[in-house]
Amino acid sequence: MTRGGREKDRIDPERKCIATGESQPKAGLIRFCLGPEGHIVPDVLGKLPGRGIYVSADRAAIDKAVKKNLFSRAARQPAKAPDGLADLVEALVLQRTVD
Repeated sequence: MTRGGREKDRIDPERKCIATGESQPKAGLIRFCLGPEGHIVPDVLGKLPGRGIYVSADRAAIDKAVKKNLFSRAARQPAKAPDGLADLVEALVLQRTVD
């Protein structure tokens, strides 16, 4: 048993979404990293260096994170999200699925 009283039978590690506040397995979230010039970069493969910022794999959650500037809060430094970030993530996930 873990400290919180839950059974320790989960295989996948959980992460917390910065937009919704829900803890989910990593498979249901999109990882973002902060680029060298302070730009937010979607990390669909999960291999980019740096601290990961997780958002639910939902267009509304990504738009909410951009609109409320939640990436800067999670990164603890100024972060700029590109225009159309949800469209970019959708295209990257689609490309990964096809490959």
